[in-house]
Amino acid sequence: MNEVVAFRLGDEEFCLDIANVREIKEMMPITRVPNAPDFIEGVINLRGQITAVIDLKKKLGYYDESTLEDKNIIIADIKGETVGIIVDSVSDVLTLSEEEIEQPPKMLASKVDTKFIKGIAKINNGERLLIMLDLDKLFEEDEWAV
Repeated sequence: MNEVVAFRLGDEEFCLDIANVREIKEMMPITRVPNAPDFIEGVINLRGQITAVIDLKKKLGYYDESTLEDKNIIIADIKGETVGIIVDSVSDVLTLSEEEIEQPPKMLASKVDTKFIKGIAKINNGERLLIMLDLDKLFEEDEWAV
């Protein structure tokens, strides 16, 4: 069984392994960092710890013209670092069986970089699909310079 946190980016649903998630926060003031990659929104003060905040939509290549104020921040562990991940909304926590998770189609894997997709969860007999993300693989070591 896999416990995951489900969230939305635009019209798409994604999920993260709950073991990587520390907490979910309302949007808070973000301090921009000069010369950071465009997907790094900046840093926040999380109970005295300076924490990098990443816009997951930008990282995944989605166009977004909406403001940040109504979004959520998922506080997660990525490669041993505590990081804030901006998402449009967090929907629920789900328990998935192995039968509900499939690997991405081979054709997709040959045309798109899917190394950070753990699988695709089929919920309610496939009426709801969630892309399962592997945050450690999504963020390579060389991207951490903030």
